[in-house]
Amino acid sequence: MENITGYFNQVSDVVNKNSWIVCQNISFRQISDTEAYIRGDIHLHGAFVLHVAEYVTMETPDVVGRPKYRYQLQDHNAPHHSEVPTHPFHRHCKDGQIVSSPEMDIQKLLAELNDVLKDVL
Repeated sequence: MENITGYFNQVSDVVNKNSWIVCQNISFRQISDTEAYIRGDIHLHGAFVLHVAEYVTMETPDVVGRPKYRYQLQDHNAPHHSEVPTHPFHRHCKDGQIVSSPEMDIQKLLAELNDVLKDVL
């Protein structure tokens, strides 16, 4: 990737190729060749909505930093869970449990959604 636009194009390609996505509204606001904001909603089969927000920086031509980001998959409004050891990172399990989660990016999240949604739909 030569600049931050290349990262957004990569994210767009992943989103556009994902079979769980019904529609999406993702915006890209470039600040410079190395900084941008990405945010929007990705509507998935099963009435799920993935809310996405990233402030991204190009650390090197091959490394994208995410100083601030938020990914929230929901089917209903869910409260934040400060009791989880990895707060603010957490997941809502199918059985209703709230568990720790590693830091994510859009590509990792969409890859993991395949496992989650195949049991739901």
